[in-house]
Amino acid sequence: MAQAQGRKLKRTKHTQQITQLSAPVRDIVGILIATVATVILFSLFIGTQALITKGFKDALEFCFGVCAQLLAYALYVLSFTFFTNNQRIRFSRVSCGLLLIFLSLLASVTLICIEPYATRDFILSSEVFVHQGGICGAGIGWILYEYLGKVVGLALMCSTTLIGAVICGLPLSALLNTLVASLHDFCEHVFQIMQRHPSVFEDNHFGMSADSPHVASSRAQRSQDVDEMKTTFLGARKTTVLERAPRVASAVTTSDTKSPAEEPQARKTELLTRNVITPAASHASHDEHTVADTPKPSFFSKLIPFHAQGDKTLEQKSAERVQHDKETADTPTDDIPEFLRTPHMASSAQDSHAHTSKKVVKNVHDDTCETSPVSKSSRGMSAPASRTTKSAATSQTHDATPASVVHTKQPAVTRPGDSDSDYKLPSLSMLNSNPKSAQSASSTQDLENTMERLQGTLLEFGLHSTVVDYVSGPLVTTFRVEMGEGERVNKIRNLEDDIALTLAAEKVRIFAPIPGTSYVGIEIPNAVRQNVCLGDVLPFATGGPLQVAVGRDSSGKPVITDISKMPHMLVAGTTGSGKSVMINSMIMSLLMRTTPKQVRLIMVDPKRVEFSAYNGLPHLYVPVVTEPRQAASALQWAVSEMERRLKLFERAGARNILSYNKMVKQGKFDDEEKTVDPLPYLVVIIDELSDLMMVAGKDVEASIVRIAQLARAAGIHLVVATQRPSANVVTGLIKSNIDSRVALKVSSGIDSRVILDETGAERLLGNGDMLFKDRGLEPKRVLGCYTSDAEINSVVDFIRAQAEPDYHEEILSQVIPSQLNASGSGQDRSDDDPLIWEAAQIVVDSQQGATSNLQRRLSVGYARAGRIMDMLEAKGIVGPPNGSKPRDVLMNKDQLEEFKTQEAAYKEV
Repeated sequence: MAQAQGRKLKRTKHTQQITQLSAPVRDIVGILIATVATVILFSLFIGTQALITKGFKDALEFCFGVCAQLLAYALYVLSFTFFTNNQRIRFSRVSCGLLLIFLSLLASVTLICIEPYATRDFILSSEVFVHQGGICGAGIGWILYEYLGKVVGLALMCSTTLIGAVICGLPLSALLNTLVASLHDFCEHVFQIMQRHPSVFEDNHFGMSADSPHVASSRAQRSQDVDEMKTTFLGARKTTVLERAPRVASAVTTSDTKSPAEEPQARKTELLTRNVITPAASHASHDEHTVADTPKPSFFSKLIPFHAQGDKTLEQKSAERVQHDKETADTPTDDIPEFLRTPHMASSAQDSHAHTSKKVVKNVHDDTCETSPVSKSSRGMSAPASRTTKSAATSQTHDATPASVVHTKQPAVTRPGDSDSDYKLPSLSMLNSNPKSAQSASSTQDLENTMERLQGTLLEFGLHSTVVDYVSGPLVTTFRVEMGEGERVNKIRNLEDDIALTLAAEKVRIFAPIPGTSYVGIEIPNAVRQNVCLGDVLPFATGGPLQVAVGRDSSGKPVITDISKMPHMLVAGTTGSGKSVMINSMIMSLLMRTTPKQVRLIMVDPKRVEFSAYNGLPHLYVPVVTEPRQAASALQWAVSEMERRLKLFERAGARNILSYNKMVKQGKFDDEEKTVDPLPYLVVIIDELSDLMMVAGKDVEASIVRIAQLARAAGIHLVVATQRPSANVVTGLIKSNIDSRVALKVSSGIDSRVILDETGAERLLGNGDMLFKDRGLEPKRVLGCYTSDAEINSVVDFIRAQAEPDYHEEILSQVIPSQLNASGSGQDRSDDDPLIWEAAQIVVDSQQGATSNLQRRLSVGYARAGRIMDMLEAKGIVGPPNGSKPRDVLMNKDQLEEFKTQEAAYKEV
């Protein structure tokens, strides 16, 4: 075993020595091998009486016969491996392959020249094998002839020759693919010629005149057969060419009155209808014994498969799709069975039925109707089913219809607060709207150009993947890519920066797979973005009171989420990413749809400027909370309220707030003294979590975790936002209990992993661009709704004018219980040490959190100094223990003074 490994190691070292030779040495070796090949050729073809040259020639002819010159050509090829720097061309592979080819050719020449019943002595005689394959070819050929036979031996040598070529590096499969493609192009070219000139192939080919009676009768018979054919249904194309012909014929008839600008289109229509027979024309020509040319399906049309259309260029695909849309737009679809109608046809049919009296133009000559075609934007956003067969099969089930078609007509708006006669909801007309928010601002031609450039970029990097489709939305266009055989997803994902550079795009995001398909999605930003306003999405919220508008996804569809099903949400993003705007859109959604009896709010705004406009709303339990300690008290009150509601549900036998409120409305808890009112939902919104975690981290974290774990049934929900998604702010306990997360633009992939447990948020564009992960599902690209300050002020003023706020000030003075320790049990907090603030000043001044330093400066024992240090950690002044090193100091002098002021105010409360 060891000897075998040693031999293998020696061979490996020898190969590395050959491949790692310096450039001059490789050139010298290549020149020497080429010189030997040249000497062989000169010796064989130039007659000379020189002793050495003549002897060398005789030796070559004795060994290799008439194939001796092939040895020179093989040596030329071998010398080429030393001149090239291509690492794929190896000396050992090329030499082995050439040797195998050379010996196979020698044996093949001998086998070809062997006569029947030849003996071994005759074949191995020098007078014979010198004129064949030499002694080498004679030896191998005789063995094959004796044991396998001549035919089998030749077949074996042919296969051996091909194997040697493959060993040398000849791409045999690529050559076959090229040959098949060339044959297919030739057949397609011949088929196109036959379509253009059918008479040449059908009449003149058989030596008959086109005007002969036999030809006329055969054409009439063909036209009669064509008239009797039944219409077949092929996807969105309802009619055959024959049924579309009357309209085309009428267009040709009236082409004389067209303007010069319309002449090219008329000429194109005339060419299309030159060889088409209409039913009326068929009967007329049958009576007059003259029939227009109608080519039968040729033999090549049966040989060329349908999927061969995939080899066409993108320009041809685009032209065919535009022409197909023009044809299908004018085609009535009333007779198509319901199960064969595509969504595009259904929407077109509805539009045509609704506007028949206004859109139909009657033609006096042919009594046919022409409906208005589908708009350009609708074609651009629809999934093109005619690009590839595979994309056509999937486009009907996944984003087959454009968002502009599906969601143009808004549903009937029903809001939960409409049933309250004492309270009037704000009108949706107060909100701004953008009618084009569901579609892309880019034209179809721009998207096709981007699709073609993306395909070229993939080919440049050696990928065989194919861009089969695209879906365009208000912000990005998602291109669907079908992976090549044997390619890995990571190979495409690693090209994000290269694709962005090639397409001059700001950021490119690649994800796989697209839900419901086997495609890879490449999201490329549009040149111009469409703004999504709250008034565009909110009308689609038709469910419960906690449904809020999020935005529109990458295909333009509205995204509506229900907070009661989440049941909590975590929002994170850097400054300027649109985090506060999204929170404002959610608050506005609640205000526009619900009354104060249905939903109550607690807003925490440590930044003091984001939620100040909402002060005075009747939906608020308390004024907007700005102090961190008061925020901790409000969260603790929410925990107490949760426990109270759960105990209430337990006594009533209700599972959640829905069943309890249903019992209340049925009057099960009413008595003669008082009437029980339904419980409102409670939504706690925190605009900046990092500031709360810095000041009152353990109190805030404990309350958030308890609410996240138990408050769903009680109807209490959290919306937590932060601009610093680090591990010490969004802790593991918070993440594990909040599954629904929104990641706006972040600075690094690490922050994206903290929020979504995966990268991708660092490649967002900002200004409302987000990844929405709803209840642990795959993240969805969404452009958030924008709400202006003017809209907020108008809605808030409208609500303030109807009702006064009913604040509960006791919420801000809620007693905070003991914090949870590592084991989960409670532990009473003792009163602060009298020396704690002096110790805090010492630690902040020295920026060194050492217990020994406090022991020495305060003249106290080590145990008391340790307790003081734990109190400082609980207040967030110093960090946790760091082994033998001093603790980290988390505050400076100014922050310590501000913290003292807040602590004094908190004690007064």
